[in-house]
Amino acid sequence: MKNRTLRKMWVWIAAATLTATMLAGCGDTSEQNSTGNNENRQISETESSSAAESSAASEQTPDSAASGERKLVVYSNTDEAGATAMEEAGAEIGIEVTIVRLGGGGDVIDRVMAEKNNPTADIVYGSNHIGLARLKAADCLEQFVPVWDDKVDEGLKDPDDYYYGVGISAVLLAYNPEVVGDNVPTDWMDLWTVPEWQGKYFVNPSTSGGTTQLVLSGILNRYRDDSGEMGISAEGWDALAAYYGNAYIQKEGDDFFALLTKGDVWAGQNYSKGVLVAEKDYDTDIAWATPEIGVPFATEMVAIVKGTKNYDVAKEFLDHYGSAEVMERISTTYPANVDARNGENMAELKTLTDSVKPQVIDYDFVAEHLDEWLEKIELELIP
Repeated sequence: MKNRTLRKMWVWIAAATLTATMLAGCGDTSEQNSTGNNENRQISETESSSAAESSAASEQTPDSAASGERKLVVYSNTDEAGATAMEEAGAEIGIEVTIVRLGGGGDVIDRVMAEKNNPTADIVYGSNHIGLARLKAADCLEQFVPVWDDKVDEGLKDPDDYYYGVGISAVLLAYNPEVVGDNVPTDWMDLWTVPEWQGKYFVNPSTSGGTTQLVLSGILNRYRDDSGEMGISAEGWDALAAYYGNAYIQKEGDDFFALLTKGDVWAGQNYSKGVLVAEKDYDTDIAWATPEIGVPFATEMVAIVKGTKNYDVAKEFLDHYGSAEVMERISTTYPANVDARNGENMAELKTLTDSVKPQVIDYDFVAEHLDEWLEKIELELIP
């Protein structure tokens, strides 16, 4: 009861903070995660620090359209290696790229929203489907069609051409094949509909992570009902309640892969590269379900910020950066561009990723409802 009361307190504090942030940023728009770490549900540091940093970035970056210089500013949550790779890719075609690295995908989204009326960035990079869908809904993005458009699967880009995936990770239902016996999971629904799975699958009670939010979105999208509660049918909410109600809920100090290796739990969510690394680190075999409907993909997205004075230069850069030649050379995740997946360093990821297909999820629908979904889940469904 104490944990439930605390969770309610924090949910309502977050909701109040979110409302203030949205009014200060892009106006009335639904919100969500940019892929993780309380991502899109978090706000920027403070309005004053955001304004100061934005002003500093503007002073450091002249209007390249006015000056004739080929310069771009990119807001991203990438690491130092990713930033360097983008800068070098720009230099190859005579474009000076400045990466403004922010703490997380949510910080990236919040900053672009806060600067909607006076944008500093030309490009946003790194946040996932849900974060970019928020920017699209808030009218913070320009449409563009890169030359590699036909090389990216439908589930990895916006159907209205506002954002595109460049690096992807499959979100998997990973399991220990040595302990499941005949109870091999074929889809997420097996977890709460097959009696043998009760208490045997691992669920993190935090809803702030990007992987968790993609899993929840993938489940709820199957039960879309525009006349239902928050766009979801009663059957869908019952399914999600059963998902949490029959799970082994993570306790403080739990290590998912350690429990999986020992057979204390049989399955749980993780992402493709994490599974491959865990197989080596824990010296164990890990398998994953391959649902007919597909699985969610955590995708590093690129988009052009609305209001940029450097649209043509931004488009030229993204044509080059997302090309097979560049992606095959620099990508540390699995490239969204199908022609960039043949490098020797991609062999294991290729085998894994090719074993599943992207689940087609309406991320505009997710962006519209996710925050209220999470509020309901936290207050009503998590034990």
